Amino acid sequence: MNKPIDYDDVAGCLERAGLELLPSEVHGIACGMLAGDNAADKIKWVQELVPAIEQGNVLQNDAIREMGNLFDRAQREMQDSQFRFELFLPEDDDSLATRMEALQDWCQGFILGMTMVGIKDYSALPEDSRDLLEDFVNIGTSGEFDFDDEQESEIAFTDISQYVRVGVLLINEELQPMRQSATIH
Repeated sequence: MNKPIDYDDVAGCLERAGLELLPSEVHGIACGMLAGDNAADKIKWVQELVPAIEQGNVLQNDAIREMGNLFDRAQREMQDSQFRFELFLPEDDDSLATRMEALQDWCQGFILGMTMVGIKDYSALPEDSRDLLEDFVNIGTSGEFDFDDEQESEIAFTDISQYVRVGVLLINEELQPMRQSATIH
């Protein structure tokens, strides 16, 4: 049940099903919805992302199952008291351009997820959340990046992705204070 979810496997599954969604985007949407409403409905989320569900379509069913796994992972990690939340992005051995595009897609997905649960006007949000969401919009829409210096670009990517990761946890905490786990560790 806690088998790691592989980015490329999910990407292939979505592509075979004919869904024009990227795994990073799907995860970002789930995280945005959950940050805005930790009781967001997974079924409604799937219906929104896959409006033409075809009964008996095995490839589509596989993709929906993988999407559900991503939603469950996001929900579990965002409520984790050990802050083990991670953005669902391609592995480090993928090109920097691919990983940066995925981070941009993730940020766009997060903003879409927040919108899907009714958070459209940032002015009513706490200042830190408002500023972070504006930064996510900027990251998601910043266009192509210049990767002339590979080492500096890798460092910048790591810094930006960690900023987004920690920002999501802060937004989640400000908008939905974490429930204390009933589990004793």
